[in-house]
Amino acid sequence: MFNFKKSIFFLLVLIFTFDLFPNESDSQLTTTDENNYQNSLFYIGLGKADDSGIVNKEPWSVGIVIRDEDSIIGFDIGGEGIKIEQSRNSDNTYSINSTDQAVSFNILAGLKVTETSKFRLDLGLIAGIIEQSSKCPSSYYSYQCYYSSSYNNRVDYEYTFNYGLALHSTYDRVTFGIRATGESTQLIFGINF
Repeated sequence: MFNFKKSIFFLLVLIFTFDLFPNESDSQLTTTDENNYQNSLFYIGLGKADDSGIVNKEPWSVGIVIRDEDSIIGFDIGGEGIKIEQSRNSDNTYSINSTDQAVSFNILAGLKVTETSKFRLDLGLIAGIIEQSSKCPSSYYSYQCYYSSSYNNRVDYEYTFNYGLALHSTYDRVTFGIRATGESTQLIFGINF
């Protein structure tokens, strides 16, 4: 799974790198056109969490933000927090099989704090849902879950509320910032396009 995330990261960096270097037509843009051209942000966050002793994976996030003159709105997906994986026993009680890193789905909305010719500072609120637990029938063959047509071949997930703040500091085409939720604190690196 980590190699897959690493591959996606490098692929996205390469895609945006081709767009970073201006050609002749880009150099003729006016200042207003240039600001409109860079009103989107793609970012990746990496950080630490208090639960790193339970889940040995570092928190991460990937998001996209659209900016206008005075505000921002965006969406991100994060690997943060703890998801408890449970299996249902034959007497309808549940046993905890393992813990894993939870996935959160979040919306980001905020306002521009300040802006100069090449610098912009934005502050936003994060709100979303995060996996809390998964439940499935027990397996008789040492697998975690038993899938059959009587259980509709699915795992039941429970979600809870996720919240936090994000601060983006943009200079020209590069953004650095911080993303802090109830589950993790992450440093953000982004590219504007």
